Amino acid sequence: MAFSLSGLFHSSTSDTKMVSSAGRGAEQTSAGRERADVQARSLPPGKTVSGEVIAREGDEIQIRVSRDTVISARMEKDIPTSMGQRITFQVQSNASGVIALRPLFQNMAQENTALRALTQAGIEINGKSMQMVFSMMQEGMSINKNSLQEMYRQVAGAADADIPAIVQMNRLQIPVTPENLQQFTAYKNYEHQLLASFAEVAQEIPGAAADVFAAGGLQEGVAFIDKLLTIFGSGENAETAAGTTAQAPQDGMPATGDTAAGTAGQTGEAGKETAGKTLIMDAALQGDSGIAGDGRDVTLPGAVTADGKTAVGEAGQTQPGEDAIPVSDREHLAQLVQQAGGSPETAAQIINGEMGKDALYRAVQELVRQADSPARQTAVRELFLSKGFQKVLSGKIENQWTLTGPADVGKKEVEKLYERLNEQTRALTRALSDSLKAGSPLFKSVRNIRENVDFMNQLNQMYSYVQLPMKWRGENAHGDLYVYTNKKNLAKKDGNVSAFLHLDMEHLGMVDVYVAMERGRISTNFYLADEKSLDLLEQNIDTLTKRLTEKGYQADAKLMLKEETGNVMEEIIRADKNISVISQLSFDVRA
Repeated sequence: MAFSLSGLFHSSTSDTKMVSSAGRGAEQTSAGRERADVQARSLPPGKTVSGEVIAREGDEIQIRVSRDTVISARMEKDIPTSMGQRITFQVQSNASGVIALRPLFQNMAQENTALRALTQAGIEINGKSMQMVFSMMQEGMSINKNSLQEMYRQVAGAADADIPAIVQMNRLQIPVTPENLQQFTAYKNYEHQLLASFAEVAQEIPGAAADVFAAGGLQEGVAFIDKLLTIFGSGENAETAAGTTAQAPQDGMPATGDTAAGTAGQTGEAGKETAGKTLIMDAALQGDSGIAGDGRDVTLPGAVTADGKTAVGEAGQTQPGEDAIPVSDREHLAQLVQQAGGSPETAAQIINGEMGKDALYRAVQELVRQADSPARQTAVRELFLSKGFQKVLSGKIENQWTLTGPADVGKKEVEKLYERLNEQTRALTRALSDSLKAGSPLFKSVRNIRENVDFMNQLNQMYSYVQLPMKWRGENAHGDLYVYTNKKNLAKKDGNVSAFLHLDMEHLGMVDVYVAMERGRISTNFYLADEKSLDLLEQNIDTLTKRLTEKGYQADAKLMLKEETGNVMEEIIRADKNISVISQLSFDVRA
């Protein structure tokens, strides 16, 4: 598939004011002025005006729109023009006899091509169509009659949509749906991190539970929190907890993480079966694409821990005291547990620090199931909604939905994470649909997670990419992993592959890592946000190279500062023209 690396087109925001007939120039007759007046009054917003620049002095410009009709305009900002140049403007507004215009193009050499292509395709020439065809040219796409007409149907149907985004989605072969368009824009604007949505879910659960108690009473409220605790409880089946099967449809959300064309395990072509559980991590860490094609086990270089140490080969172990209930919460939690029916022994264990968060979670879960009287139900409500227990629940959700260390960044572990995330968000949707309106904040947050994962799955029909929500050494860290795949190299099985890893970490900030492997030699370039982070990593980089060398690889690493923020979607959009699909198998994060 052909790519263009020329970047995105953004219409100029420079407005020009056009007034009919300034009376300047001998060419402009009174009849021409009258025609210009009539034309100016009849131009609706969105209409385009083309003309030849015949004079310019400062910000005043004269444009000939026909043989004897000249329009004077004022250029509010400095836009390069030259005599004889043809410029096309779009009408922004038309009020009080003054028309506000903006130029559609600053690259005038392509304007005539765009105009001819639209005319031949029978498409109205307006701001949308002109921006559409220019975006298609920028992306290296064909602008024949059929492709233009198909693209314009999509553009015309999206009132306020980002036209370059629609064009780019078509080039990337991502179905253009309102949900996908929203996610694509979020990815481009770096607003796509699953970790942020996870935090929103945890924050919104108390409010949702309180609403259910208020609307449905004690019995319904207790049943709702029982479902929530079962969904996130270890060893529980989330679908059973929700009281429904995975296939039941639900308004506002795909029941099983469906794509626009089919269900999990299908590609964009409806009904075509794929290996839905084949993960991108195969490409990054295993022999399928050659990064460990010689059979050696290697973890993708570049993972960095909170304190700046490289995380290659380190196990993600629970930190001492991580399961302990904070001292400040123990007494109040113990009191609430006793009020809900807990034994004095249980309360004493909480106060003395002998009971950890997991044990408390299970104890509360049992108390909820035994709440068979209004007094017990009221006490259970107060216990569940308490700040102390909400910390426990938030930690539970975080542990369920994040990778807990470098040892988890592998095919099976990432696969399990997304299986669990899919199952639990699906179960949450069922539970919420039974008790709350679809417009509730919690419902929207859960839906956003599912749409994000579904979008990621569709992206992976063509490109090898996955988000890595992580919790290392007590610190949340977001990761984007994108594997550049070259069809020619894959066919040769020569062990050459490269990848882009973006990390967002609390202490190091943003870290971009470019990894390339060629026949057993691994080169890693680290781009860091500031000198402090660079110095910290520099002190520990030998750990990475040493461990790779011990595994039989030649390794080198370079550290440098980076001024601009990394963006995985920009990396995919800028991908080399020769880059193709990694294989006919897909990474289905919903499976």
